[in-house]
Amino acid sequence: MFYLQSSQALHALENSLRKHLPESLKVYGTVFHINQGNPFKLKTLVDKWPDFNTVVIRPQEQDMTDDLDHYNNTYLIYSKDPKHCREFLGSSEVINWKQHLQIQSSQSDLGKVIESLGATNLGKVKHKQCFLYMMSKTAKKLAPFLVDTKNLVVSSNVRKPLKAMVTGK
Repeated sequence: MFYLQSSQALHALENSLRKHLPESLKVYGTVFHINQGNPFKLKTLVDKWPDFNTVVIRPQEQDMTDDLDHYNNTYLIYSKDPKHCREFLGSSEVINWKQHLQIQSSQSDLGKVIESLGATNLGKVKHKQCFLYMMSKTAKKLAPFLVDTKNLVVSSNVRKPLKAMVTGK
């Protein structure tokens, strides 16, 4: 695990995440804000550097003092290979699985890994859905399983909501 602090490393991470949009959207946007002064005092962790696979952004430990506050205990995750990030995400140094927490990602592939880790460490995981509005080209790339459903109208002029998964306790 590597804690990225230097502006050079954080700018390199931002540039790399930009290449993986839209899947990296949540993490990319947060790293962008970190590079603008880190107003929320977030911490950026990667499994390895510079050839990272998984990025986790979370508050500093001193800001996660209430074990029942899943709003402050929020993690943003992006992985280039969601099927092989279980060990990194399962580490207590990366995610404090003893707290109520919220994990956000733009990658539905992470859901099974997070659900499995949550069941192992917490015993209970509750999935929530939110609406994400996007262009059909982006939706095809991010969630191809929705293209043929009633939830998505494939047209450059019409935008309908796409359900995205947010997981946590």
